[in-house]
Amino acid sequence: MRIERVALIVLALLGSVAARAEMLIYCCEDGSGRRVCGDTLPQQCYNRAYKVLSRSGQTVREVEAPLTAEERQRKEAEDRAKREADARVAERRRRDKVLLESYASVSEIEERRNTAMRGAEKEISTLKAREKVLVEEQVALNNQVAALKGKPTPRGIEEDIAANASELGALRNVIAQKQREADAMRSRFEEDRQRFIELSNPTGANPKN
Repeated sequence: MRIERVALIVLALLGSVAARAEMLIYCCEDGSGRRVCGDTLPQQCYNRAYKVLSRSGQTVREVEAPLTAEERQRKEAEDRAKREADARVAERRRRDKVLLESYASVSEIEERRNTAMRGAEKEISTLKAREKVLVEEQVALNNQVAALKGKPTPRGIEEDIAANASELGALRNVIAQKQREADAMRSRFEEDRQRFIELSNPTGANPKN
């Protein structure tokens, strides 16, 4: 029994020593710059940066002060800007990879551009030919109205004029859209051409033809 009591006392003492060894100290600077420490986080350290120290004085970890509303907004804006910048870089790398896999030379880009532009120009030319026909029909209809010399315009002619104007307006919108698409396509091919040169000739040597 005596031996068991001694063992229990020793274990209790060891536990007490271990507990003291594991105890931490919390320190910060208060509003006046004075160092404040405690076994638990002092009230003066609330909403402030503080350090957690071991009994030997070594820093166990550092805790930053909570951000203010303004600081949170600024950090969120910075994080958002960084994510957007990273996304742009990733997208540029993806496009560069696709570009290099799609073409073997600058001349191949130019050849594909010329083929695509010929197709676009042919389509626009066909639309413009129809536009010319409609304009001629419009002139003829207007001449018919003028020949009436103020007399009531027959219903059939009025309907033809309205139909002509409707088709002509719609057609011109299509022509304008196709022209914008052709211009954008030409710009994309030129951008691809210049970027291909940059990627395949980082030293500024003559590009592959």
